[in-house]
Amino acid sequence: MSRYAFVRLSLPFLALFSWLLAASPAFAQTAQLSGTVKDPDQSVVANATVTLHSTQSSATLDAATNQSGQYTFSSVAPGTYSLEAHKAGFAPIVLPSIVLAAGQSLTRDLTFTLAGASTSITVNGGSAGTPANGYYVDNVDQGVMGSAPIVNQPYTITVLPSDQIVNTQVKSLRDAFKFMPLVGFTEQQGSEILRPSTRGVQGSIAQNTRMDGMAIAITGGNAMEQYQELQVENGLGAAMYGPANPSGMFDFVLKRPTEDRTANLYLEQDSSSIGTAYGDAGGRLGPHKIFGYRTNLLFGDGTAYVEQSRLRRRLAEFAFDLRPTNRTTLDAHYSAYDIVQRGYPGWFTYGPNKAVKGTTQNPAPTLILPGAPDPTRVGYGQAYAGINLTTQSTSVRLLHDFSPNWHAMAGALAQRLDRFIDTPVNNLTDNNGNYSTSLATGFAPRFGVESDLGYITGTIARWGIKQDVVLASEGYRFNQYAYIAPAAANVLLGTANINAPVIFAPPAAGLPQNRNLYQSAVVHQQGFNLGDLITFPYRFSVRLAASQDWIGVDNNNSSNVRTSGSNKNGISPSVSVMYKPTASTTAYATYASSLQQGDIAPGGTVNANQALAPYRSKEWELGFKTSARPINLTAALFRLERPFANTVAFGTAGQTIFEIVGKQVNYGAELSAQGTLFHRLLLDGGFTTLNARLNDTGVAATDGKRFVGIPGYHSNLYGEYRVPGVTNLSVTGNWQFTGRRPQDDENLHSTGGFNTFDLGARYSRTIFTKLATLRFTANNLGNVRYYSTIAAGDITGTNASSNTAHLAPPRTISSSLQFSF
Repeated sequence: MSRYAFVRLSLPFLALFSWLLAASPAFAQTAQLSGTVKDPDQSVVANATVTLHSTQSSATLDAATNQSGQYTFSSVAPGTYSLEAHKAGFAPIVLPSIVLAAGQSLTRDLTFTLAGASTSITVNGGSAGTPANGYYVDNVDQGVMGSAPIVNQPYTITVLPSDQIVNTQVKSLRDAFKFMPLVGFTEQQGSEILRPSTRGVQGSIAQNTRMDGMAIAITGGNAMEQYQELQVENGLGAAMYGPANPSGMFDFVLKRPTEDRTANLYLEQDSSSIGTAYGDAGGRLGPHKIFGYRTNLLFGDGTAYVEQSRLRRRLAEFAFDLRPTNRTTLDAHYSAYDIVQRGYPGWFTYGPNKAVKGTTQNPAPTLILPGAPDPTRVGYGQAYAGINLTTQSTSVRLLHDFSPNWHAMAGALAQRLDRFIDTPVNNLTDNNGNYSTSLATGFAPRFGVESDLGYITGTIARWGIKQDVVLASEGYRFNQYAYIAPAAANVLLGTANINAPVIFAPPAAGLPQNRNLYQSAVVHQQGFNLGDLITFPYRFSVRLAASQDWIGVDNNNSSNVRTSGSNKNGISPSVSVMYKPTASTTAYATYASSLQQGDIAPGGTVNANQALAPYRSKEWELGFKTSARPINLTAALFRLERPFANTVAFGTAGQTIFEIVGKQVNYGAELSAQGTLFHRLLLDGGFTTLNARLNDTGVAATDGKRFVGIPGYHSNLYGEYRVPGVTNLSVTGNWQFTGRRPQDDENLHSTGGFNTFDLGARYSRTIFTKLATLRFTANNLGNVRYYSTIAAGDITGTNASSNTAHLAPPRTISSSLQFSF
């Protein structure tokens, strides 16, 4: 179907939606909520902002009190809501649970307290991660340290909550990272296979990613619809998760059973003709709500922004829990996600120059990455080429509260990633735009992970000193598979020019299959964690933590015989000093040192699929953060260093090996802010400046130069404006900026920076007693052409492998209609 034909077909549906939204009050059987807002002297408060947020969906209704202090929400869909009230100079009011039935007229009067007059400024707790508070999340579950306020954590921590995931129409991991500007990523074999990063360091396959605190592999399909939150702790997180790269810890928090019945249906449309139906339902059953359930089901299929392309997504996620007592919960989950992506643009590679022996750079890099071409043009990819990814995971956890201050958790997780990859690679051969196209197939076809986590946390108070202590154990086993008789790593298709791409016939021998696999490497890690947060009088506190871990690797041949390996152990300590000028602000200094698992050698090297021996990284960080309204701020300065492994020339001409070659040193600054100004303008943004360099390369031309593909500056600012005079209408916008990025290891050439802008709207209204929310977003409004990833193939000076560049999507339109039942 052509784009123009699709637009013609879409117009009647848009007209129907508009008619339904306009005509719905005549058919609705709804509820009404009203009340009066007063100050501590019982005088009425005018112009206070009152927000009604559905706990069963992401819908939010807003109102302002009149001169008599009264607010009214009419035509409200039946359901369970939280109610918030805000006014400058007063502490916010939060009622976390209000149930509205059809035809009911409910009154809730509210009374403010003065800001700062009491440490208890909410009623029975509060809500977090909603548009009403700028999507700010107060508490975060940081691994074995348990749940704690973000403002009291001596690290930079950012959270993408489920409401923001829904309202920004995030579907993939790359979509999510747009709204987390202190986070980066490197595309591996396309837009769905990423390695996330913070502070200029790329994460490993399994060390830096968690699901509910337990290790998972990241380089597979990831459907964001199944997650309640994505929590990111920047830098080194060994004290909470065990040894890992200093690239941040990424914890995917699953959606779990809800206290009240919830059901949501989403009808979505993206790009040219990708249609998606998605359902999310949960609740509790039985006496005393002993049994809980949650399910997420999704199916989407269609053509993306390139003709003859295809994107198909299928998700089934089930979560259950059992509460035998009011202190004990046993929960479990199973999910399966399958994604097929074909016909998307392949990635470009440039370099290396002719083979160079030794450590003298000769000749200097001469190939220059051209400006990004039009990604919608047919021929940069092939309709039969792409990825098929299937990710299955299951977990079980036992949680128990011994008392209000002592808690325990024990859990285990298993995951399997099947990866069928035959993506097109366009290798630039000169500076006139000529390239050769091959199918890249030499990637690991399967990963498996088994992980565990258990901890006991508690509080001890004595002699005016408070201690939050933890004793924990965590670990994982990561299994990588390879082909017994691998096909050629690259299958040549033909040659073309960047100004005249070509559609090539598929290989005569057909596409490779994921058959006859063997377990080529097993990486294992297990350890114990001890932590103590000591809070002294006079606002000072010290956090001490250490992780003793045993890490190793076993490399096998195709006969499943162990051929090599390593086993090491060591301590990963962390110490932080904190000072709290007020209850809502924290200044801190942190030092961390971590033993980390060695990376796995990529395909095509002489040690392919084998894991390197572990090595150690270090980090220093100074920071300040606040959780005070109306804006929550986080600022940090950091310096980190780590050994760096890369592919270098080895032995005879054409051979390469993956090994440690030098030291990466990164330092920079981060700033993020979230909140709501003037009760109508929501802001969520961040800015990072980074100097990432590789030292001790052994090559004078590359020593101390900036890391390929890492910009010196990056920022993102997302905003929502609640339109006055039109109830429940918000205009949304996003601005992303990325600075110049070095193209080569000598920093001789750079790719210019870019700006992209998104514009959208969100509108909620009841239809036949059900709350309906319409969302619309135009992404990359200016249709800017740029590379979403520029990545180093080799920055040691030997030009042993090519650098890579991935095309970013063009302007795309996303729309969705959500019904809350």
